[in-house]
Amino acid sequence: MSVSSPLAMSRAILPMLTAEQKTLINKGLSRGVADTQIAESIPGVKHMQVFLFRKSQGITAKQVLEIRYDTWIRLLESGMSVELVSSLYKVKPESVLNTLYRQRNFSYTEAKKRGQRAIEAGFRKAMGLTVQDVRDQRLTIWVKLAESGMSVEAIADLYSLKPSTVRNAIRKETVLPVEKTGAANAFDW
Repeated sequence: MSVSSPLAMSRAILPMLTAEQKTLINKGLSRGVADTQIAESIPGVKHMQVFLFRKSQGITAKQVLEIRYDTWIRLLESGMSVELVSSLYKVKPESVLNTLYRQRNFSYTEAKKRGQRAIEAGFRKAMGLTVQDVRDQRLTIWVKLAESGMSVEAIADLYSLKPSTVRNAIRKETVLPVEKTGAANAFDW
């Protein structure tokens, strides 16, 4: 009488996966999706089938987690919201941020800044503009807004900058050279 392991018994009981199902499982694993979530998203596939397939491919649960963290960072840095990332992986937004901070020392604030810079760089490239062109245009707009009566604080708020940054830039742009006058004209009233 032969004794079978529980793993061997579960393999015998579960139906075989189709090539398409295996492809979908691999796609989910390559994005760090959990076995149960992959099984839920593929009709007719059970959690244990995904688990056994992952094991047969030599992929550990820890590797899937590492891939998940990499994917989360990539998605967040590309500009995707934390809420959307968390809904895709069926976790709370706080879990995404806390896990990435603990596991990867990842700052969402910094990622948002990098993402915004990447988006801006894409727009500049598409429009054929340099960084200096954009700065010059922005400064021209600031000067026009200030001349039209808009406060420096309001301009800074529009651009999410400190008022001192806007104020100093406008001062540099609008300072006119001092005209040289003779001594006789010094007190010309």
